Amino acid sequence: MKQVDASLYVGSNFLDVYWVLSKSRDLQLYDQKLVTFRDFLDKTQYTEDNVKAYEWIFGENFISPGGAPENLKILKKFKTLRPEIRMLDIGVGIGGGARQVAREFGVHVLGCDLSSNMLVHALERNQRDKDHRVQYQICDATIYKHDKNKFDVVFSRDCVQHISDLKKLFHIIYDVLKPGGEFLITLYGKGFGELKPKFLDYVNSRHYFLKNIKELDALARTTGFEHVHTENLTPRFKEILFEERDKAVQNKVDFIEKFGEELYKKTLVGWENKLQFIDDDNHNWLLIQGFKPKD
Repeated sequence: MKQVDASLYVGSNFLDVYWVLSKSRDLQLYDQKLVTFRDFLDKTQYTEDNVKAYEWIFGENFISPGGAPENLKILKKFKTLRPEIRMLDIGVGIGGGARQVAREFGVHVLGCDLSSNMLVHALERNQRDKDHRVQYQICDATIYKHDKNKFDVVFSRDCVQHISDLKKLFHIIYDVLKPGGEFLITLYGKGFGELKPKFLDYVNSRHYFLKNIKELDALARTTGFEHVHTENLTPRFKEILFEERDKAVQNKVDFIEKFGEELYKKTLVGWENKLQFIDDDNHNWLLIQGFKPKD
């Protein structure tokens, strides 16, 4: 699903939408006999209740660690953000990051995501805020064909660990960037400790495909990017997990009233597990950025 540049109607509609449909040749069954990966996302990790709970934890308009302040800190690592440039945001979620970069830097953003449960929030809020610099698209970033040399920057927050073929994704990012364009990605990765069975079960349940920081660096350089920079953000991730867990504990009654005790207990267990995975150097939070050569 894509948004058109301007509404054909005068009145309540800010941006209209249209659908681009193609028949799938092959169907893969996921957990619980779900047919597509979008089904898996929308009916497991990103159910409506889970999306609302994530936003309660991370802060209004965000479902990624640290919420708006952390996202702004990461955006400031870009070297080339300036008004009017075009950004592709892969895994835009409920759209908080897209609206933030438009508001703070004047960037024009196309945010794409596979989860319709998340994008419905992004579309509704942009209808409310009416920021013409932000548009959304429901698509698989590894399949949809964007024009080559279209975007000045590509951004992704904590999404691409769901993608099995990162090599393909890096080549797609390379193709859609203009010469001299910049990409910046944060993602869940794996460390260098012995991977424990409990961590492997967690990875399989989320359909993650994790790389370590050296593998990411090599992948970007092999693709052809230059000035590649990587960071291990795991120490900050650990701090954020403690902050968010403490917030949930201190506001337990409010969380349970909104989302129920079962989800509260499940969420606490999730934090404890991640903290142990970090201590075992199994779970990492990684950043990688680089540039497409100018010539």
